[in-house]
Amino acid sequence: MTDKAYIVANEQQEREVLEKLEREGCEWLRSSKNPTDFIPSHDEYTIQLPYILLVDYDQISWCDIKLLSKFEIDFDGRKEEKMSEKYVVSQEFMNELEEWKNNRIVAGHGAVYYYVGSTDISHLPVIVEDWWKGSGIEVSETNNRLIAIIRWVNGEDVFEVEKPKKWIVRSKEVGNNNRHSYVRLVISSAELTNASVEFDYDWATYFDTREEAESWANAHQEVVQVEVDE
Repeated sequence: MTDKAYIVANEQQEREVLEKLEREGCEWLRSSKNPTDFIPSHDEYTIQLPYILLVDYDQISWCDIKLLSKFEIDFDGRKEEKMSEKYVVSQEFMNELEEWKNNRIVAGHGAVYYYVGSTDISHLPVIVEDWWKGSGIEVSETNNRLIAIIRWVNGEDVFEVEKPKKWIVRSKEVGNNNRHSYVRLVISSAELTNASVEFDYDWATYFDTREEAESWANAHQEVVQVEVDE
């Protein structure tokens, strides 16, 4: 029986589910690729949205939505219209945007502008401007992002601060039970000792930098970036 089944209805939902599965240590069936290394909807000869992502013992596969009746669905993106409404941005982005908003003062009057004008837009912080109209962003999306900034000025909740990132060390290959093992640092005689905890993602040690994580990895292990709760 399938462990989990997710219906993804658009590319953002697809990306969010694959990133979630990557944090959980899953990989693609047969290819052993990380979940985000292969995006099914990007291959027009593979499958079209919406479709079903399946997980069995940390191994990911997919199937056509026509086979829906065969599975118990854990997540149905077709019913989650609000799931992807917010833009996920960094804390630095929000800090800069807050400062820009607070500095929108009418010279000599000490009052905040009641509307966002061209002068305001021309003084957007670099990090915000790059997010708004950086290279590779389609014209329609730049319009949507500018609208999002204005909606945020109006008090709407359109941004979500991304979770902090850490690094873990896990085995490159899965064991006999199709699960990875993870590195955990333990204290022994007042010194850190490298200890590999089999098949238990929750026990993995989170490293602040990739370099620190790599210093604990051997030739049979890999370093993976994951999101963590604050």
